Amino acid sequence: MTQSSTVTGEAIDHKLAAVFGTDAEAKKAAEAVLKVTSLEQDQVQIVRPGDTQAGWELEPEDRGIWRTLVRSHIWLGAVGAVIGLGAFLLLFSVGVGFVANNGFAAAAVLTALGAVFGLMAGGLVTLRPDHAPYLVTAQSALRRGKTVVAVHARNRAQLEAASKELQRWSGKTVSSF
Repeated sequence: MTQSSTVTGEAIDHKLAAVFGTDAEAKKAAEAVLKVTSLEQDQVQIVRPGDTQAGWELEPEDRGIWRTLVRSHIWLGAVGAVIGLGAFLLLFSVGVGFVANNGFAAAAVLTALGAVFGLMAGGLVTLRPDHAPYLVTAQSALRRGKTVVAVHARNRAQLEAASKELQRWSGKTVSSF
């Protein structure tokens, strides 16, 4: 799990949880997922009610979250600044009065504004709103005494294959985007 995507800083962005009534059902489903997909043993976790490591089993990349914070802000802040500068160049080339008459100030303001919006987008990426339904469903099931199979897919194909197999075994599955 050392390779990570450019913006998020996590090696495994795709998460899937399936809720089961019993530990035996969850174990059979996890074994089936490992057989029919390219997932490895460390990518499929069985999380039981009362597990002391439930948080880690659901979100194993605590360092990845910090890398996400730094990378998303750097990358998206820079992209926002470039977009702001592009907006300035477009407005300047069209001949918008204020921009054409105050080129340096307009360039600075639009570039800074773009960077701020990029940093705000970086904050949204850091919050990982796509993980909220996954975590809420899994934690709620654990509180109700259910067992959860947590899948940490390296790519979209693994996520879809695991989702397809787990839906055969469980009526309740939820994944991150």
